[in-house]
Amino acid sequence: MQEFNEVYFTDVVIPDSQRLGAVGEGWSVSLTTLMNERMSIGARLATGVPEMFEFCSNLMLEDGLAIDDPAVRSKLASWAVKASGLKYTSYRAISALSKGERPGPENSIGKLVSGLMLQDIATYAMDLEGAAGSLTGTDEEQANGQFQQMLLSSPSMRIAGGTDEILRNIIAERVLGLPGDIRVDKDVPYNKIPTKGR
Repeated sequence: MQEFNEVYFTDVVIPDSQRLGAVGEGWSVSLTTLMNERMSIGARLATGVPEMFEFCSNLMLEDGLAIDDPAVRSKLASWAVKASGLKYTSYRAISALSKGERPGPENSIGKLVSGLMLQDIATYAMDLEGAAGSLTGTDEEQANGQFQQMLLSSPSMRIAGGTDEILRNIIAERVLGLPGDIRVDKDVPYNKIPTKGR
């Protein structure tokens, strides 16, 4: 996928005038960049909640409209609550930025929750649609296939800006104050960490 990749630069020399931060402070610059990335991914990622409400308001199931089904309504309510939480968490982050503060580790929450919601909503919609969810082509078929596209792109959103596992560790350690994972290689430079077959 062209929107999701890594770019490697080898033998690149950057003049000191273009350096960000002080010498030896590269990790701080990288951390700030990652926190901004997580905040922007979490804030701009469309979770599919409005689309799901509209979809369920028009989808006919065997017993009637999907929106009238208690199980569907329960799912919609759960996603609406999560979407509201994401909105207000994003507002707190924007408020901190407006005060000149650096984005904090709590931005990992928005990125983690929105990525999971996107995949969960798309999967549920595909289940409700049945075979029609895999269609693409004409206008009607494209409407049926919108959740298929969401589902296919959702794994990349759960990797970009830090995987779910990394974000859970950040939330546990830096937001909740839980003890970190035991790392026997914590003070070992990356190029000195032993690997098999080396």
